[in-house]
Amino acid sequence: MEKGKQRGNVTIKDIACASGVSIATVSRVMNNIPGRCSAETEVKIRQIAEKMGYVPNVMARSLVTQKSGLVAVLIPDIHYYYYQELYAGLEDYFKQYDIRPILCTTLQNMERERQYIQSMSNGLVDGMIIATLNGPENNEEILKLVEKGFPIVTLERYGGDLDNCCNVRGDNVMAGEMAVDYLYENGHRRIAFICGPDDAKNSSLRYSGYVKGLEKYGLGLDAELVIGADYQFEKSVTATARLLRKKEFTALIAANDLMCVGACNAIKAMKKAIPGDVSVIGLDNTAYMEVYHPILTSISFPGIKMGIRAGKCLKRLIDGKSLKQSEYIIAPTLKTGESVQPAVKGS
Repeated sequence: MEKGKQRGNVTIKDIACASGVSIATVSRVMNNIPGRCSAETEVKIRQIAEKMGYVPNVMARSLVTQKSGLVAVLIPDIHYYYYQELYAGLEDYFKQYDIRPILCTTLQNMERERQYIQSMSNGLVDGMIIATLNGPENNEEILKLVEKGFPIVTLERYGGDLDNCCNVRGDNVMAGEMAVDYLYENGHRRIAFICGPDDAKNSSLRYSGYVKGLEKYGLGLDAELVIGADYQFEKSVTATARLLRKKEFTALIAANDLMCVGACNAIKAMKKAIPGDVSVIGLDNTAYMEVYHPILTSISFPGIKMGIRAGKCLKRLIDGKSLKQSEYIIAPTLKTGESVQPAVKGS
C-alpha cells in the first residue's frame, strides 16, 4: 500500500494499480456492473480490495449506478418479534448485493407512514417494503409510486386496489384453523379466542380461521368466549381475567404472541395452571413463546422466510425485472411447546 495511505481512504485507483487492471474495470466489479473481465480477474480484484481495506463511497457509487444501494423497510412496531425476524431475513438476503435496508417504524400511524413514503421515495432509496399498519390503512401514496414504476413490495396489506402491487402475506386463516385443529386433537371443546384490532385485516382473518375450525368439528361459536385486546399485552391481561370470571373453557387462542403472554399472566394471577387448568396457544411467532415458562405452543409465521421472499421480489423490481406472480402466501407452522395438554374427558 502506498506510504501514508490510510485504509479507509483506499480508492479504486489504488486497487487498479495493485491489480494491474484499468480503473474502469475495478469500478465495474466493485459496483456489480457486468463488464468484460473474467471471473478470475473479478475474484482477484475483490480479494485485493478486501486486503487493502477498501470502503465503497456510497455517493460516488450512486453516480455510477444511478442507485443508492438503500431500501426502506416500513414496519408498524419493532417490539413485535415477527418484524425483528423479518428485518433479519431482509438484511441477510440484501447483504450479498451490498444493499442496506433502512428501518422505519410507523407506530401504526397513517400520517407517519405517509411522511416516510414521500421522503424516502424522493431519490433516497431504490425501493421500499411497506408492512401493514395493523389498523386503518390508506394505500393512496403506495399506488401513486407503483403507477410511476417505483419498486414497492407490500407485506400483510389488503385491498383490491393493491392487485397490481407485489404482496407477501402469511396465511392468517390457516393459522386460526390450525390452532383449533391442534386443540381439538387434544380433546378441547370449549375454546376461547382473544382477537386483535377490529380494523386490522389480518386480525379478522385469524378470527375467521378460528370460526372455520369450530365449524369443521361441529362446535358452536359462543360469542362470550371471544374478546378483543387490540394485539396489546396489557389489554389481553384484563380481557383474559374477564373471560375467566364469566365463562368456563379449557383452552385459549391468542391472535398474537404479546396477547398470548398477557393471557398467561392473567391465568396465573388467578391461581390457575397452564396447561393443567387452561391450555394456551398463540398465533404469531416464538420470541416470547420460547423463553416463557411453560414454553408456549404457537402457530408461527416464519418472519425470516417472509423477509427473504419480500427481499427477492424487491430486488427483481429494482433490477427492472418482472415478477412471476404478484401475491405470495406463506403458510404458518405449528411449534409445540408445553402449554397444551389433553383435556380431561367431559370438559
